[in-house]
Amino acid sequence: MELGHVRKPVQQLRQSLKSLPSNPAMKEVHDLRTRARRVEAIVAALMPGNDRRARRLLKTLKPVRKAAGKVRDMDVLASKALSLAGRGHDDSVARLLEHLQAMRVESAGQLLKTLARQRKDARHELKQFSRQIGRRFSAKNPRASAGTTCNQPHAGAAISLMDELSRWPAFNAENLHAFRIKVKELRYVMQLAEDPDLKFMNALEKVKRQIGDWHDWQQLGEIAGNVLNRSKDRTALKKIQEIGTGKFNRALAAAYALRRRYLSAYADFAVSEP
Repeated sequence: MELGHVRKPVQQLRQSLKSLPSNPAMKEVHDLRTRARRVEAIVAALMPGNDRRARRLLKTLKPVRKAAGKVRDMDVLASKALSLAGRGHDDSVARLLEHLQAMRVESAGQLLKTLARQRKDARHELKQFSRQIGRRFSAKNPRASAGTTCNQPHAGAAISLMDELSRWPAFNAENLHAFRIKVKELRYVMQLAEDPDLKFMNALEKVKRQIGDWHDWQQLGEIAGNVLNRSKDRTALKKIQEIGTGKFNRALAAAYALRRRYLSAYADFAVSEP
């Protein structure tokens, strides 16, 4: 594992925290959330759970990541709702979009308030974490010499995550999204490797994407059920439900395929550098 594989995402997150504008665009919010999630996974993989500085860093990042996630959700759900336009229920879509846009404005305001509170501490803790990792993997540190487990701590974290995923209970609508979160974490950890298994990485990405797509439609259905009229807007509501059911079945199939083809034999994967 190269030090740059750790420091680059940390630097990217520090930049996102510093430069997010007062009216952040969809990509800027997405980058902030994704970078925060990735750094959280890296910290969990490289630092022991009882490390005080690691706990402090995670504590500063969590509110920002969650606030960014709420804005991101409204952006994605609005794009899903727009895809329904032109199918005979434009009025329903227009009212749903109006509600999502209002929620987006409110969530963006909360994100900016959260950043105002957390930005300074989060950027400081990220800088300290980068230095701490640099010292740990310094050539002056005898434990960080080539071929030692200290120099490739992500390997143990990856194996632990694959073990957890391989033992996951039967998939259902209640636990599939949680499975996706662990898949994302595993993929971030695998990215720390010098030469990760690309087929495995692609399989993880496919499952992450398909479960995420279903979860978005599920969320849209819940919001639409509260906003729209069950009688007047029944055609639109039924369409959202039908799409969500199809997405769920595809996500389910992808999750089972991943477990069957890869996770059942997790111990055979070379997750550490040669």
